[in-house]
Amino acid sequence: MRYKNLRFRQYMILTINIWPLSLTGPLLFVAACSGGGGLSSPQQPVNPPVIVNVPKNPAFETYVTDDTELNRVLADKYLPGDAEIHQQFEDSDPASPAGYRSIIELQDSIYKGDVRVEVIAQVPENGDDVATRLLRLTADQAQLEQVPGTTGRYFLRGDNFAWVTIDDGPLLSGSSSQGLENLVLDFDKGQADINLRTGVAGLSVVRTEIDVKGLTFDVRNGAFGGPMTVTVHDPDSPAIYAIMGTLRGNVGGTPAYTDSTHGLSASGLYTAIGTSSGSEIRVDGAFAGIDPNALP
Repeated sequence: MRYKNLRFRQYMILTINIWPLSLTGPLLFVAACSGGGGLSSPQQPVNPPVIVNVPKNPAFETYVTDDTELNRVLADKYLPGDAEIHQQFEDSDPASPAGYRSIIELQDSIYKGDVRVEVIAQVPENGDDVATRLLRLTADQAQLEQVPGTTGRYFLRGDNFAWVTIDDGPLLSGSSSQGLENLVLDFDKGQADINLRTGVAGLSVVRTEIDVKGLTFDVRNGAFGGPMTVTVHDPDSPAIYAIMGTLRGNVGGTPAYTDSTHGLSASGLYTAIGTSSGSEIRVDGAFAGIDPNALP
């Protein structure tokens, strides 16, 4: 299904009674009013957007990168003994140390360099890309272009990745190229709704779900985030766990449309840790998305 920037026009009938001396019936005047999403016309009055600030979140570092000027969300999980490994990945042309690897590769043909998601993890030395421990998660996002008259809601879909531990069990990996089922950005209300999922198929071995509405969305810089609840289905039992967590993302690109496709993209990270049904659950994840019409 392709999404288009649809504009809907509504009509309101105004009846005005005017009684000139030569007439015995009312005259009828018709006025039209219209509304929609996307970019408003210069003549159409638009209510100013709701301006909100996304609070600082201690779970993530957020800043603009010096070299690429991308908005970054970072979750650093290095242990004190990982200093040498950390330094190797900080090199401009890093050589991955044995047993460690950057395990996420987004398709450049889809995201066109506007989105970069990196997850550095410890992996088996046999060459498998299945993470056994996370060291760092990063989501880099191009700047949001400010286009006067931007209004309404925008929809994005794309990738989702999750890593889960249940009690003292192994790190479970979940992923889906369609796992960002919906990200809805409301430029008028300053809010974002997001739905994220992973399932059990191939290398994805754990089912997770996040469905949260009303996240704070700063239309000035594209930042969005807030508290959420993640649901985890235990792959080895009927148990379903629900724990509270937090999510932080950025929107970038342009809201302008070309061939029924907007130019916005988004990325971010999420994390949650807590106890549910007597088990300690930890979840870390990353996501990225663009206009559904731009997906293959």
